[in-house]
Amino acid sequence: MRTAKKTVPTLDLFRLAAVLLVVMNHTSPLADVSAMADFWLTRVLARVAVPFFLMTTGYFLSRNHWAGVGRQLKKLCLLYGVCILLYLPVNLYAGSFTGPADVLRKLLVDGTFYHLWYFPATILGIVIARWLSRLGLRVALPVAALLYLIGLGGDSYYGLVSQIPLLRTLYDGIFTLCGYTRNGLFFAPLFLLLGAAGRRWNQKLSLAGFFLSLAAMSAECVPQHLGVVPKGRQIHLPPGPSGGAGLLLKPQQAKGGEQRTERQHHNKMENTVFNEHFSQSQ
Repeated sequence: MRTAKKTVPTLDLFRLAAVLLVVMNHTSPLADVSAMADFWLTRVLARVAVPFFLMTTGYFLSRNHWAGVGRQLKKLCLLYGVCILLYLPVNLYAGSFTGPADVLRKLLVDGTFYHLWYFPATILGIVIARWLSRLGLRVALPVAALLYLIGLGGDSYYGLVSQIPLLRTLYDGIFTLCGYTRNGLFFAPLFLLLGAAGRRWNQKLSLAGFFLSLAAMSAECVPQHLGVVPKGRQIHLPPGPSGGAGLLLKPQQAKGGEQRTERQHHNKMENTVFNEHFSQSQ
């Protein structure tokens, strides 16, 4: 129990930072100071937050060969079900559901309310990541990265790919099944698997990759902000920054006990739920 106390600072402090970044992402605190500074804060730096939460999920679930997947899925489904019931009156009042197919799509993929997207994304993402992990990370990560790149084409770079008729037809087909590509198929699996892979990576190298990737993402996002490159509905985070940040978890497991890491994981999920519900007010 003496070593368990050493596991608190790095993980908990970064989780707090991630929560603050989510809040900033939805409040634009620098909007009255500098449009470019606010854009970098909310559309570049703050994009680390949600992938960090996904990576901690993948990190802790994979530490015992994904033995706790069933228990975690049950917990997420229960939380999601409660949220669905809470917002059902609002859905019905607003006429959010246009038919059985729309209900099924929102329930399983998009989320029944916009800010609830994280629940089905994480649930489906865990199922896919767990299945891919059986192929080994050398196969799983490239497959998840390919899915992520396909997702980018339907989101950040939709303005570009939609100019190609064949690709536009492809994404039109995808959008009949889901409202956006920030979901459990295209978005979540990569970060869950990066969290699992983080258990094997060198921390210093990963931290260096964090800052290098953050710089690269800044260079990527500025042309979109200036309108040089057509942009889609949301700028997605490349895996590098969240990978470096998530690997701050690495020393935690080496020093901490089983009970402590389990509690950290559960607390993370509670914070994630808070973050996603906070965005509803924006």
